[in-house]
Amino acid sequence: MSVAGARKGNEAEGTVLPSTGTEIDPPANNPRASDRANHAASEVNDLTDAPFASSSLDKVALVLLSVQHFSNSWISRSSEFAFPLFFIHLYTNTLLPSSLYGFLTTAIAIVFSGSMGTLVDRFRTRKLDCVRAFIVAQKLATMISYGLFCLLFYVKNLQSDAKNDGRGQDGGARNANVWSLLAAIVIAGCPLILSNVGVSVAVERDWVTTISEGSQARLSRLNAIMRRIDLLTKLLAPLFVSLLTSTAGYPTSCVILLGMSGATAGFEIIWIGTVYHRFGALKADEDRLIGEEHEAIELSSPAPIEAVASEAQAAASFRLPKESRARMLSSQRKLYVWAKSQALDWRTFAIMPIFTSSITIALLYMSALSFDPQFIAYLKSETTYSDAFVAGMRSICVFTGLMGTFYAPFSHRKIGLVRTGTWSLFILLLPLVLTLIALYIGAEPEKYRPAWNTALLFSGLAISRIGLWSFDLTQLQLVQTALSTHPRRNSLMVLQFAMQNAFDLGHYGLTIGWSRPSELRNAAITSYAFLIVATILYIGVYARRERGHLIHLDRLGLEGLEHLLGGKRRHD
Repeated sequence: MSVAGARKGNEAEGTVLPSTGTEIDPPANNPRASDRANHAASEVNDLTDAPFASSSLDKVALVLLSVQHFSNSWISRSSEFAFPLFFIHLYTNTLLPSSLYGFLTTAIAIVFSGSMGTLVDRFRTRKLDCVRAFIVAQKLATMISYGLFCLLFYVKNLQSDAKNDGRGQDGGARNANVWSLLAAIVIAGCPLILSNVGVSVAVERDWVTTISEGSQARLSRLNAIMRRIDLLTKLLAPLFVSLLTSTAGYPTSCVILLGMSGATAGFEIIWIGTVYHRFGALKADEDRLIGEEHEAIELSSPAPIEAVASEAQAAASFRLPKESRARMLSSQRKLYVWAKSQALDWRTFAIMPIFTSSITIALLYMSALSFDPQFIAYLKSETTYSDAFVAGMRSICVFTGLMGTFYAPFSHRKIGLVRTGTWSLFILLLPLVLTLIALYIGAEPEKYRPAWNTALLFSGLAISRIGLWSFDLTQLQLVQTALSTHPRRNSLMVLQFAMQNAFDLGHYGLTIGWSRPSELRNAAITSYAFLIVATILYIGVYARRERGHLIHLDRLGLEGLEHLLGGKRRHD
């Protein structure tokens, strides 16, 4: 069946090609013809997912956007790495401050991430103002946090009171002054993480989707560039912070990072305007949305005279200005309206086919098999690896993650988005078996690890990063494409952030439950089970529904086996 034939559609069956939005007309009541049509439809679905015609981008504009994203991501990654270091250095003999900060700020992100997407949708006709507001909030929260850390570093009695789990040099009860400052840092961290979400949704989702102008090639390229910058800053910013702390010391490092946050604030507020004006598609999209709003107002029928008179009488009898009536709304009513709006967004998102892929990537955040603080603590406690060696292995994993951002666009062009996601999950899942083996077998009582154990431990992690970041890019483009025309696309897209944060919170729960470094392998095997569930969900539910099959058994002459195994038939 040709693609043109597939476009005819069938009102009775309503069979739609998910990747293209086209429909397939069913063949006559002939089982063999039906089978051939089913496979032809599946083939069309596979192929229409694959082509990525080349589409150029303004190179100068692309450089401007990359510089903006690098600056913003650098400061964000620096604070993510610096804050836990400062907590550990100040509040000695405890990991509680760092854990509390991570847990509470992540919980806030789960609850209010949806509101950030709603704001982006609400101000889609004022894109530049929206992003600038998020940048201002982001930089202010970062600077306030660094300022509070400076108090702990430079006020002598505070620094001494923070020692020994916040009990001071002599022990005893916890000191209220340093724990109050910890609470203030956590409070500052809440708008920080929400503004980070806001910038990410506005620039990496909304702007990138708009700039691509419906071109899959542009979208794939833009997503890959943004992810490569994320990975580069994830590698380089911690190295920079480590260099600062080891040479200038913690107090001076805090001051330098505070100054950098202030300097980049002014730079980014100005620079983002240059980026906006260089990409004409952003202004064109605003004009289109404004035109649609005006057209909707003009097309709306005027209210009947009786209704107008009735409304006027009601307003006259009420005799309160609009502002006063708005102020009379109770906080409970506002909370109810907000909760109802969030529930509506969740229901809308949950019934979409793309929701399954969002659950898949959220489940990946449960993994304890990555270079997070808990895994590094395990390496420091249970092995004899030096800091330099651990840093080197972490750098290799970041490098292989970068390889994944090059593999993904190439694979998108060759086999399409859906199948790239399938292969990426296998590349993620299978190598981690090596890491699990190394965690359970070969560890000596004296913490010495034989060479083969070290090779398995880190090679499994490194190879799996290719699959992780390839799937991340693929799923991002899938959800961008699925929601590109939805009027509340950012409100829905940000719900994926909330799910990711929720499972990230579950990851914290695993490491809290098995808090001793020697118990990391228990958390690792449990999180690996979640990775298996994620793979089954994506391949067995999402990919099978999108493609109509798992593998092309018809090419092997095994059509009957496909039906025996329950292969999806588009027409009965």
